[in-house]
Amino acid sequence: MPVFLLDNLRSAFNVGSVFRTAEAISPCAVFLTGICCRPGNRKLAHTSRGTHAAVPWRYFGSAVNAARWALSSGRTLVAVENSGDSSPLWEADIPLSAAFMMGNEALGLDPALSKMAHMKVMFPQSGERGCINVSSTAAIIAAEIQRLRHSVQVAGASGIYN
Repeated sequence: MPVFLLDNLRSAFNVGSVFRTAEAISPCAVFLTGICCRPGNRKLAHTSRGTHAAVPWRYFGSAVNAARWALSSGRTLVAVENSGDSSPLWEADIPLSAAFMMGNEALGLDPALSKMAHMKVMFPQSGERGCINVSSTAAIIAAEIQRLRHSVQVAGASGIYN
């Protein structure tokens, strides 16, 4: 099961939107850290449209502790950031049970998380600003997860993975 690890997101609306995205590709979990609002927040509930009740989630005071927990459960840590050493999402060999670490809207991903990552991915942007919303990025990752799940199912049906 993939995990969206949210590093200190400020916006309850972004957190709620990530819950909706996680529910759309169920099974998928959400790790909330630091200043992220948690279920019970009115804005999160409104934006998530109730999906926060259906998606497994856990709160960690520190994003580094959340990443350590994900590592201890055998997950690959994937830093989602626009950096020179990030690969386009669709070119990376991403396990379906990876923990996708996404950073704060203003500050980006904590450098300590970036150092812990097994790989770094990005969504290449052609716009001038290069500032796609974090919840939109989660949706792009979700689409890639579903594409990979479908390709595994099709390959399995043809005997390639049997």
